[in-house]
Amino acid sequence: MRYGARWSGSAPTAMSKPVAIVAAMCRELAPLLRGATKREVEGVELYELPSALVAIGGIGREAGSRAANLVVREANPEILVSAGLAGALTPSLRHGDVIRAREVIDEATGERYRAIGGEAVLVTALRVAGIKGKQRLAASYSASAVDMEGALVAQAARQHGIRFAAVKAISDEVNFPVPPVSGFVSPQGQFRTAAFAAYVAVRPRWWVPTIRLAIISRSASKNLSAALQHLIEEQAATVMSSQEHRL
Repeated sequence: MRYGARWSGSAPTAMSKPVAIVAAMCRELAPLLRGATKREVEGVELYELPSALVAIGGIGREAGSRAANLVVREANPEILVSAGLAGALTPSLRHGDVIRAREVIDEATGERYRAIGGEAVLVTALRVAGIKGKQRLAASYSASAVDMEGALVAQAARQHGIRFAAVKAISDEVNFPVPPVSGFVSPQGQFRTAAFAAYVAVRPRWWVPTIRLAIISRSASKNLSAALQHLIEEQAATVMSSQEHRL
């Protein structure tokens, strides 16, 4: 265990969690967080699970970076995970599919980050990508999926010298007409739901895509939460085994 963190019985103490997870919105991980203890630190919602600490930091680069650095400080983890919903950049990915990345690319800087346990390439974009934006990202980076925070979480993991993983569930397929949600994200990374609902209400062309996206996202959240629970249990078992061998 890093930095001499303490353990008690078969689970980590409050000072340490094997896994730290960063997501933008609570609803992306709703099944995983059900029943978790919640607290707020420096504007970031933290959800405590037996072997993981989850930070809900908001949408976008600054929010992702802030949440990642805070959860590392609070959890002292063995692994930092970027989790959430993502858009598909290839027709082979369907809504609800869960992917793990082997590499995350930052569109803003071109920086590339290695991730453990995966095969996909994830690109972190500057804004929510529509159909044309997805085509451009796929051609430019040979990527499988796109998100908005993964590279910033990866950067934090690199800076703190810990392992990094990216686990994403597909919410919108490559040709799905994503509603114009980017304009409804506050400077703090919070989605302004009421304002978006008012915008869509008077624009019938977005009614069906918005409803479909909400339904699909709930299904993707279930699949993502199941994959993260497996990762948490696997990592906790690995750390415990390592501790036992040291005794």
